[in-house]
Amino acid sequence: MSHQLQNYFLQKEGFKLSVRSMLLFILLFLGAWLIYFFVQITFPNQTLISHFVRIVSAVIATIIMLVSTIKLLEKSKIQKEALGLKLNAKSGINFIVGVVIGLLTFTLMGLILYSFVPFHFEEGSLKGVEVLTDSHAFFWSSLLEELTFRGYPLIILSQLLGWRKAVWIMALPFGLSHLLVMGLTIDGLMMVLTTATGSLVFSYAFILTGSLWTAIGAHVISNIMLHSISGLDGLENAMFIPVFDTNWPVNYNPGLISFLMGAIIMAAILFLLIKKKFSHSHLHQF
Repeated sequence: MSHQLQNYFLQKEGFKLSVRSMLLFILLFLGAWLIYFFVQITFPNQTLISHFVRIVSAVIATIIMLVSTIKLLEKSKIQKEALGLKLNAKSGINFIVGVVIGLLTFTLMGLILYSFVPFHFEEGSLKGVEVLTDSHAFFWSSLLEELTFRGYPLIILSQLLGWRKAVWIMALPFGLSHLLVMGLTIDGLMMVLTTATGSLVFSYAFILTGSLWTAIGAHVISNIMLHSISGLDGLENAMFIPVFDTNWPVNYNPGLISFLMGAIIMAAILFLLIKKKFSHSHLHQF
């Protein structure tokens, strides 16, 4: 027996973009992120007070984005349920699904990297309590980023152009936003490429379950594994530090290749699952 699924990513006949709403979203986005980045720069150290202030700024920015997203979606006659953020057991399951997606993606990247340059882990400087503190910060920053890049704009672009094109379009601004961290350098451009590719995974995760919690779960665990646990970000400030058993190649970057390949493979798997799910369900528009 087939079931009916409400799908906010299918194009609604006669949908019209409100340019005013889009511009208002951009202004609110700039305001929320200015607050967030100003506090991050002003309180950069790792003291408890600085951590608390940074979290408060992230919460404030997140509330601004959440409220504005819901209001602007309603102006476009799209229900807030399109975000799939209602707090219930199903949302918890969707978050766990996202965590699994993130872990599988990260594991795939690690295996590909190992095939290029074998490595092993040694104990790093970060302790369990510090990992928990980082995880708390990653949760709020990931929630803010998902609302910004996979919330209102992805849903609206899906209505205008279809979900396939929307996913690829939103990958670019998400990637470019990370230039604020790295600057216009070679490393910065590589981060744009890797984060844009990661955006495909997060967007497809959202579309697959219809819940932004899935994208948030994948995003949070990806940051935790990369920066706080594995040390594969190269900053040597994690619970474990990778020690490579052979020399790092000079003619190519296995880290970049591994990240791109892992993310692309997972994105392809999620894309196929979405197509299968949509084709086996009776979908109706909102």
